[in-house]
Amino acid sequence: MTVQRIFLILTIWSLPLLAFAQKGDKQGEVQASRIPKEKIPPSPPLTPDEALKQFKIQPGFKVELVASEPMIQVPTIIQFDPDGRLWVVEMRGFMATPDGTGETNPVSRISILEDTDGDGRMDRHKVFLDGLVMPRALLLVNGGALVCEPPNLWFYPIKNDQPGERVLVASDFAKDADPTLGVRMNPEHSGNSLLLAMDNWIYSLYHPFRYRLIDGKWQREPVPQRAQWGLSQDDFGRLYYTSNSDQLRGDMVPPHYFGAKVKQKLPGIGVQVAKDQSTWPARINPGVNRGYQTGTLRDDGTLAKFTAACGTCIYRGDLFPSDAYGNAFICEPSANFVRRNVLSEQDGVVSARNAYTNSEFLASTDELFRPVNIANGPDGALYIADMYHGIIQHRFFLTSYLRGQAHDRGIDKVIDKGRIWRVVPDGKKALPAPRLASLSSADLVKQLEHASGWRRDIAHRLLVERRETSTVEALKTNASQATNPASRLHALWTLEGMDKLDDATISTALKDSHGKVRAAGIRFSERTFKKNPNPTTASAVSEKLVSFAADSSADVQIQLALSLGSLPQTDKAKSALAVLAKGSGLVRDTAAYTLASFEPAKAEASLATTARALTPEEKVRFDAGKAMYEATCLACHQIHGMGQIGLAPPLAGSEWVAGSENRLIRIVIHGLRGPIKVKGESYEMDMPALGVLDDEQISAALTYVRREWGHAYEPVTPATVKKIRDETAAREDAWTMADLLKIP
Repeated sequence: MTVQRIFLILTIWSLPLLAFAQKGDKQGEVQASRIPKEKIPPSPPLTPDEALKQFKIQPGFKVELVASEPMIQVPTIIQFDPDGRLWVVEMRGFMATPDGTGETNPVSRISILEDTDGDGRMDRHKVFLDGLVMPRALLLVNGGALVCEPPNLWFYPIKNDQPGERVLVASDFAKDADPTLGVRMNPEHSGNSLLLAMDNWIYSLYHPFRYRLIDGKWQREPVPQRAQWGLSQDDFGRLYYTSNSDQLRGDMVPPHYFGAKVKQKLPGIGVQVAKDQSTWPARINPGVNRGYQTGTLRDDGTLAKFTAACGTCIYRGDLFPSDAYGNAFICEPSANFVRRNVLSEQDGVVSARNAYTNSEFLASTDELFRPVNIANGPDGALYIADMYHGIIQHRFFLTSYLRGQAHDRGIDKVIDKGRIWRVVPDGKKALPAPRLASLSSADLVKQLEHASGWRRDIAHRLLVERRETSTVEALKTNASQATNPASRLHALWTLEGMDKLDDATISTALKDSHGKVRAAGIRFSERTFKKNPNPTTASAVSEKLVSFAADSSADVQIQLALSLGSLPQTDKAKSALAVLAKGSGLVRDTAAYTLASFEPAKAEASLATTARALTPEEKVRFDAGKAMYEATCLACHQIHGMGQIGLAPPLAGSEWVAGSENRLIRIVIHGLRGPIKVKGESYEMDMPALGVLDDEQISAALTYVRREWGHAYEPVTPATVKKIRDETAAREDAWTMADLLKIP
């Protein structure tokens, strides 16, 4: 390798650190406020009682204070233990200054809060774990706590509320694309949000693996990576999450069937549940990161669309009115509100709508109300973690505009506060928290039929951890006779977690009256082959399952298509899949996917293209472009070019990459904002401008993108980049899809 080549690569790798001194800025960009300064009210920090008066909540509900500073500071994650105590991750090192000063200091902690007198407010505080650096995740499980302290995922056994000797579960859990950043990595783009799902596996966001403790050892399996902060599940174990500008997505199918596959769109994974991104704050919102851009704020100064969606929670409590059960609640900390989405389902796919017309469930006129996470409480209430922090935009993306807004109103000095609120219905008092840890296993089995999803989840978890064989017969009875199908599913998955799920119980599930239980029976049937993998067993299982192709439930047909792909191929399986592939919606898509996986060589060949050979000069540019891509693009678009669900669209196979280089170059120079449709799917996004890169560097990056992942498109020359840069020199705003489509 030549000295010049080495210098070029080193220069490229240093660009992300040099070019974005104020990370969110574009060179030469005018960041003028669209709201006159005299119309922006001051934002002094309020006491909890004062802040309480600033809430505007929908009729029938009220907000109550649970905890505040100095008891807690900068709460980012909240979780209840089986006895109803509240565990809080306090990320006290986050954005203490606009430059992120002190981010690497071990000042964060995990606390345990308790309400000893039953008045609804926490009055006892103890520290479980102190001296942490920017902790990202917490999950109480297996008699201990999983804790992410970047880049590691640790398991701490718990005894008498004290951490035991920790065990390393993963050393790459919270990991940024740039290894030189270490603990100063971007917290928005690294592993977080641990969740123990109904299927007894632990899932997370921004991390491509799921985890489970098996025979005393932590195991992991690849799954599609999701974004971004806040993971929840519904009564049937489906996962829901958010991605900043995309308020709600979900996995309609179990994600493990796809493993690490990324070469095509995966059916049922990352489905856009909420398509409407419009927002309705209770106050003007000048303090959003790109509030200076056209379209970010309305004429009245309020945020027009989601920009910091996070903290997803599916309400599964027994205190709210019945029409709230199963609703999705989403935080928007940059605009100081909480959204309530009503979910509906058709043919195995969930969609969402705002519960209110041009209004939000809970909003505040206090600019410092920063809801970032929501949790179901053991009392049926909805709990909200409020960072009550001045700057919530991490320094990696902070613009000079937002920095100025924070300075003008002094909110950059608000760094050591934090509140936890709960929402309860008017006229209803939250019940005392149950103490499930002290219940007998027989009583825990009864809890699987409780109306509260929180109780069912905790009982399920404790029964699996205890593994008491005395409960097996009662669980089998519940699996077939419980009134609620969700309770029957809990019983089945509890048996699975205890390794006590037998063929007779699976056969009963296959005959259940509810489609989702029958679908689970199909999924469980795979166990028979996995425990005895031989042709005779495979044939017997496949023979039993293919008859379900005629089942009237879309849930059953979707699961059948996935399960057949997990078994050895048979002619009957292919015939059943061919029938399903003639259907519609997700049934068709899953069946077609499995059929294609039966002939991977043919599928790979169909993707192959023939391209002319690159010249020596173009090859050097391609190699430099690879280094450029890894330094500036990989965190969002990933090494495989397939992007990330709900966050960044795919480049591999993208019509935009295949299309006009004139559009691609403009996107890189000026950035892209708003919705863009890629491969048939819409993405809400805000891609920063990279115009600070020179013509050679941009041409190298785009040459790489247009020739990697099987692409055969013409390379991009520096001369073309220069021509377009000169033509668009006067442009100050990012491009939109509508703008780009006008360009040949």
